[in-house]
Amino acid sequence: MCSRLIVVIQGFVGVTKANSNESWFAPLFRIVGYALLALSLFDVIDIFIPALFTNAAWEFQTVRSLVERVPVPLLGAVLVFSGEKSLKIFRFLSWACLLVGILFFLLVPLGISASLRLDNQSAQELNTRVTQQANQLQQLQGVLNKATTPAEIQSVLTRLNPQAGAVPTQNVAELKTQLLARIAGGQKQLQAQAATNRSNAQRLLLKNTVKSVLGALVAGTIFILIWRQTNRAIKANRQRA
Repeated sequence: MCSRLIVVIQGFVGVTKANSNESWFAPLFRIVGYALLALSLFDVIDIFIPALFTNAAWEFQTVRSLVERVPVPLLGAVLVFSGEKSLKIFRFLSWACLLVGILFFLLVPLGISASLRLDNQSAQELNTRVTQQANQLQQLQGVLNKATTPAEIQSVLTRLNPQAGAVPTQNVAELKTQLLARIAGGQKQLQAQAATNRSNAQRLLLKNTVKSVLGALVAGTIFILIWRQTNRAIKANRQRA
């Protein structure tokens, strides 16, 4: 009987100490929470300066940056709600969480739109580079087909390989055939390399897009859940009052 009484007393003392620690830590939670929210605000300002709306690369990077920084304001909001005693500030932060959640949901179509535009821009830039290089090879091929002297072949060889040595005066026809085969191989390699680069760029963009979109959805959902829970707490407080 005495042992049970001792256990009950120890449990009561432990609860009392826990409550004391909680009341002591509450202001600290609030201070740290506000500090994290302030740091998050500084990050957001830095992300939007300079603002380059209608620029697909900037929009996509902005969405990624905002999603990557979500943990800090989330933790800050939870800490503030854990220690804030002012009902007005509590209510303001609650509705602010709803607004932030909606904004994160709006980032989803923005990120997808920016991703599609980036993909089109990347394809156009790649096609432009490939077309320019293919035209250069085609020009060299045309010059080489008309070449009849070692000097003309030497000019083509130098353009293909600036470190190439002098063209031998013998077997000019054989060298010309080799250069033509080399140019044809370069054209095939150019197309294959372009297809590989295009595939790699699309894969990387898709991965980043999915990560950003899912992150924005999760962040928006969590902020709205925080709003719902805090709004219920506000209503419960009103009923008690």
